[in-house]
Amino acid sequence: MSSAGGEGGETLSLNLTPMLDIFSILVTFLLMSYSTDPTNHDVDQNLELPDSVTLVSMDEVPSIVVNKNEILVNNKKVVTLQGGKVPKDDIQQGAAYPVYQELVEIAKVNKAAAEMLRGDDTKKLKPGEITIEMDRKHDFELLRRIMLAGQQAEFVTYKLLVAKEHI
Repeated sequence: MSSAGGEGGETLSLNLTPMLDIFSILVTFLLMSYSTDPTNHDVDQNLELPDSVTLVSMDEVPSIVVNKNEILVNNKKVVTLQGGKVPKDDIQQGAAYPVYQELVEIAKVNKAAAEMLRGDDTKKLKPGEITIEMDRKHDFELLRRIMLAGQQAEFVTYKLLVAKEHI
């Protein structure tokens, strides 16, 4: 209890429960009114908006699809599988070399875009990321060769697509 001032000896008690109620209602209201949807505006008929051109594309996250017969990088066929394996001529240093070559090209484009946006401050670039979608009947050796190709091309984060099991 704190003194309300003066020498009358009066004390003032403060009940926090109503204040917490008001605070929680205010937070709930703000959360409910927050929107991430883009704002739409009706453009006046007597208004002509300026054109906009994008000079730099955003980082491209490569998508690797391994179906039963081939490996595709961003829907471009790079390897035809033989018996579910990468042909020996397409393997270098344990990796699927055509996948590596395609990922190096994507990394160059991403680096050029980052240099245009950030100038010479490209030391803070985040490591590359790959999304891999693979047929369930392939063995781990094939996945390892693809991941090794990604690592050699400086893509070190992998997202593996899987189907959710329905119970």
